[in-house]
Amino acid sequence: MDASYIRCHVANNHTSPFAQFYILYKIHKPKKSNGQWPTRPVTSDVTSYPHGLGKWVDQELQPLARKQTSFFKDSFDLKSILSELTVNPSARLFTADATSMYTNIKTDVALTLISELIRQELHKPQQPSYTEALISALHIVFTNSIVKFGDTYWRQISGTGMGIAPAPPWATIFYALHEQHFVPKWSNHLIFYKRFIDDIIGIWLPHPDMATNTSLGSAFCNDLQQWHGLEWTVSPLSTRCNFMDLTLTITPTGKIDTNLFEKSQNLYLYIPPGSAHPKGMIKGLIFGNTLRIMRLCSHKGDTTTHLTNFKTRLLARGYPLSLLEPLFLQAIQHADTFITNQGRDHCTPPPTHDTSTKIFLHLEFHPEDPKPQDIHRHGKNTSLNQKANAPCETCATPSKRRSILTASQSPTVDHLISGIGSLSATSPVGDEMSLAIGRVALVSSSPLFFDGWMGCLRHPMPSPRKIS
Repeated sequence: MDASYIRCHVANNHTSPFAQFYILYKIHKPKKSNGQWPTRPVTSDVTSYPHGLGKWVDQELQPLARKQTSFFKDSFDLKSILSELTVNPSARLFTADATSMYTNIKTDVALTLISELIRQELHKPQQPSYTEALISALHIVFTNSIVKFGDTYWRQISGTGMGIAPAPPWATIFYALHEQHFVPKWSNHLIFYKRFIDDIIGIWLPHPDMATNTSLGSAFCNDLQQWHGLEWTVSPLSTRCNFMDLTLTITPTGKIDTNLFEKSQNLYLYIPPGSAHPKGMIKGLIFGNTLRIMRLCSHKGDTTTHLTNFKTRLLARGYPLSLLEPLFLQAIQHADTFITNQGRDHCTPPPTHDTSTKIFLHLEFHPEDPKPQDIHRHGKNTSLNQKANAPCETCATPSKRRSILTASQSPTVDHLISGIGSLSATSPVGDEMSLAIGRVALVSSSPLFFDGWMGCLRHPMPSPRKIS
């Protein structure tokens, strides 16, 4: 990521430079005492001026966040760490959840503390201005959060907006500064401790005396709270707990079993077969979720149960069994191979291409559009074989709603007219016609890059259509 990326975002966002504020209901949480669902405030800053700079800050803070001892990447990483542990069978699991962590982070305090850490950890002698540039960017992003809500505008003066690009590593690092001091002093009882932003999972070795253990537990919980107003809700000690999408259990042998955890409010509303999505969508869904289930479950019986439930839910959404059964068989074989090869350096890196002078054409999927392989084939034929002054070739039939055309040279007006005329002569397309011509990089199983000219034309001519 370089300066041109940031400049591009600033230029793109100049028409609507403010973040958008909205609220989501936390339907996965219990209702409050007043009978209302709890809510999550979201600040979506993708349209704001600081967004591009925030993406760069996020990129630079991520390595620092990953260095923290409490950090883990995801559920798969946590399961891998836990599978190597053997604990005293008397040990107990606990979880802790921060109360509105983002909104309770004091911006001025966090800026001071994280800036000090950046100077210590990210100093680059070969780039003496880098550290201060990052700190300045940090201040710009977190002190210039201006949000639009309806027809009003608000500036966030404290707290972190959920939806700001660097918010996750920012929050991870902020509380890690406290963990560096208080976690080591509990090493006699806190035999395992990890945190995913605002969710803590720990294993506690109780003191033989119940009264003493209660006192120690209270003191530990008190230490959790001693960081600039952040509050944590700690669960009771237990041999079993739910954390993220895992159910963890300490066995009598001291090993920790894992199983997939699914919230009771989950309605499993998978995309139905009649939806206008690529046909490969269902394959990706089955392969991805099958792999997830098989990686997270310690026991084959649990895996079988979850896979059976998954298939039943897809059947209920309207998918035929004749489609699902072969896909599930392939998915299980694929997952077995992946799990067997985990940790091995068996992957051949993909070939690299110089894309610095290429333009990529991306169109939203439409079920009546040409297939990607057809676009690739016609692009290859057109760009490599096209004669001078020949009209563009279309890879779509006249019945298609849109047509993709390619050219290996800058087409003339006659070319454009002849291309439009050839379509119109067969079938009137009117407002629905869209032509994308030329200088594109078509990506498929065997990428082909070709030069030409790219433009966009609609008939009749409305406002220009964006192609990214």
